Amino acid sequence: MSRMNTSTKKIGCESNISFLMLIAFCLIFLIVSLFMRSAYNELREEYIEELRREKEIIDTNNALKMELSAITNARYLEFKARERLGMKKPREEEVLVLR
Repeated sequence: MSRMNTSTKKIGCESNISFLMLIAFCLIFLIVSLFMRSAYNELREEYIEELRREKEIIDTNNALKMELSAITNARYLEFKARERLGMKKPREEEVLVLR
């Protein structure tokens, strides 16, 4: 029977080591998970900020395109009026403003 007690003690010792290894693995997994979640949140914030900046730039670009189109269109019409029809812009004395 003494042999049986010896083998039982070894199994109990191996069980403690296995349990400690399981706890260590869980702690390491928890630490890595927290680190990864933190990194994910930071990258997500940066991505959202980049999207916001991109939208702002696109809006500014669209506004500038509209402004350029209006300016270009007005200049083009003025040019064509001078070129084809021989028209010119009137001077201030020639314009009569009615109110």
